[in-house]
This record gives sequence, C-alpha cells and structure tokens, in this order.
Amino acid sequence: MISYLRSLADFIEPTGIVWLILSVLCAIKIRHRQWRALILPGTAWVLLTLTSATGLPHRLLASLEAQWPPVDLAALPEFDAVIVLGGGMEPSRSEPAGIHFKGGADRLFTGLMLAKKGRGKLLVVGGGTIKTTSGIESEADATKLWVEEWQLSPVPVHSLGNCTDTHDEAVKVSALAVKHGWKRVALVTSAYHMTRAKAVFETAGTSVVPVPCNYLSVALREHRVKWFDVPNATNLGHFEAWMHEILGWWAYRLCGWV
Repeated sequence: MISYLRSLADFIEPTGIVWLILSVLCAIKIRHRQWRALILPGTAWVLLTLTSATGLPHRLLASLEAQWPPVDLAALPEFDAVIVLGGGMEPSRSEPAGIHFKGGADRLFTGLMLAKKGRGKLLVVGGGTIKTTSGIESEADATKLWVEEWQLSPVPVHSLGNCTDTHDEAVKVSALAVKHGWKRVALVTSAYHMTRAKAVFETAGTSVVPVPCNYLSVALREHRVKWFDVPNATNLGHFEAWMHEILGWWAYRLCGWV
C-alpha cells in the first residue's frame, strides 16, 4: 500500500505533473486525429518519458562510470599529493557546521580515506566559487577550513582557491606539481567525470592515477535497473549529468584542453 502511495505522490511532483499533462494533451490530439498538432507535444512526451521514466539515464551514466571500476585504496602506492576535485561541498552560514554537503561529497571522503590509509603526503582540494549575499566565497577554502577544524586529515591540506572549472583546477595543480616536484599524483573525482578530468589534467601537464568514486547509476551500485518507472527528477538528474559530461568533453576539446 505504501509503495502505491509513494508512486501516486511522484505523479503530483513537477516531473510527474508535466508528464501527465503531456500524456492527456497527446491523447486528445490522437483522438481528434490532429497529427500535425501532435508533433510538438508528442516529441516532448517521448523525450520526457525516456529521460524521466525509463532506465535509459542509468544506462547512459553507467556507460561513463563503467570505464572506471572501483579501486582498492589499500593497494595503491603513496602519492606526493591527492587531488580532490570540487563539487561536494559549499560554504553555508545557514548550516550549523558552516558548510553544506552536496551530491559529490564522496569525493572529499574518498580523499580523506586515502590520507588516513597513508596513501598521500598532501591533500589538495579544489572547487568553484559560490556567490552569496556577502560576496564571493571559495568552496575549496571552506572545505580546507572544515577539514582542519574537525582534524579529519592526518596530512596537510592545501586549497586551490577559487576555480572556474576542472581546467582551472588542472592548471593550478600543474603549477604546484612543477614547483614542488611531484612525481606521483592521485586524482579523486566522480566516476562519470573521470574520463574528462583525467584528460584535462594530463593535457595540462600532470600525469595522474585515477581514483574514481561517487557512483550514481543504479547498475554501478549493484541495484536492479527498472526499465519503466514513475517519472521522477532523479532520472532527469542522471540524464543531465551524462549530457553535461558529453557536452563538456566536446567543449573542452574545442578549447584544446583535452
């Protein structure tokens, strides 16, 4: 009974409501044989159904994640630096801890695990800029402060400061690697982002050992993929993540960053 109520609740959320409206609209057009008028709502219905109500988004995201299977942290060598890309936290004055965890927080905790297992001499955290009412704040600076306040890292923590994107993080790390003579560097980021991230870092001049984490697709989390489900925002989010990486790869390629 509870499962049915949850499914019904999904239909009154924005994604479900839009899907229902498009379904009714398409049904009306079909009933009245208004084939030309069906093209636009019909196309929208098909796209929304594929990206929010089927297993397609999970499969697409899994196609990126499957290129980077989980690694055994204990089997990794010691690194001169462990690079943790941003996207997992942001400064927040509303939160009691002063920081807000986001979907990519697994990146930071994976980096901390490497440090605690003695696999890194230095933890380097990246991240973007956050616009707040009090001005521009740095995700990396806030993360460094939080880690140090909680004494979570047995090794020093370095912030990359304000970064615009992954390429910006790669350029800053490359400069640090040259300055400090780093020979072995670990790169920690989401599995679906690893292909682009690794290519960017190596194009910028830093050879890295990939340490993927934050597996999002159902298949990579060893759950059963539902080939049809109630339209939901989670599936849309997975499709957006996949599309962001595909478009990001070609954008970076046009810029000569990969």
